[in-house]
Amino acid sequence: MVTLRHLAIAASLCAAASLAALADEQKQAPAPEARPAHEAYTPRLNSLMILTQLGHFKLWYAGAVQNWPLANYELIQIRANVVDAKRLYPNNSKSDMTMMNPAADELGKAIEAKDTARFVKSFSKLTNACNDCHQASAVGFIKIRIPRLSPIETSPFSDESFSGK
Repeated sequence: MVTLRHLAIAASLCAAASLAALADEQKQAPAPEARPAHEAYTPRLNSLMILTQLGHFKLWYAGAVQNWPLANYELIQIRANVVDAKRLYPNNSKSDMTMMNPAADELGKAIEAKDTARFVKSFSKLTNACNDCHQASAVGFIKIRIPRLSPIETSPFSDESFSGK
């Protein structure tokens, strides 16, 4: 079990590190000491995408264990991250992050219906929409995949079951 835990943690870290390439495509935020005290922090696009990828994973796992309230919450968070990315980086004309909306809408309906089969199908469409956006943004080497195991459930940070049971 320890080996599986280490593998899961390593997989999570590798996934986060794979998004580092997006940093080259975005504006550089000034160092904290260089920003005026009144200026709000602007997260890097890479940071928003890492949060989105983690939410994608948590959404998948919530659907896999039929934790529909959590699945709905994670879908809402993913949508919010996309809205924030579009608002904060409006000049990123290479990608249209709204291309995920039809898949997200379909996924939301599957979650609302608590329909596992529809969830699996629409989650796959959402994953493909993420990859299509990456292709359009010239970062097609960043591939989002449907997860195979849960680094969250095997996380050393919590002894609670992800499914809430």
